[in-house]
Amino acid sequence: MSTKDIGRKIQMAREERGMSQEQLARLMGCSQSALSNYEKGKRRLYLSHLEKFSEILDKPLEYFMEELVSPSVETTPEPGSELLKLIHLIYQLSDEQVKDVLCYVDFLRWKDNRRGL
Repeated sequence: MSTKDIGRKIQMAREERGMSQEQLARLMGCSQSALSNYEKGKRRLYLSHLEKFSEILDKPLEYFMEELVSPSVETTPEPGSELLKLIHLIYQLSDEQVKDVLCYVDFLRWKDNRRGL
């Protein structure tokens, strides 16, 4: 997992909590520009940082270490993209709801194959 991926998870968790960068930076004890660099993956994160993010953002430490997308996905979404929003929403679903989403995706692919797309 890259620092860029971890940074995206930090941003997603912050936005989910409705916090600005300034608010989270203040709680973390760092500058807004340092937080921005964490979120962009441009600044090294230490375990102590992740533990503090975990506590403030009310996420388990593992949340920041889990893969953002399946390794079979070839493109990496840019922050703010529709794909990133979708991934974030799917992450919040129950296992049963994720199965429903997968069934729907299979249906869409089947439908496109029938039309020759």
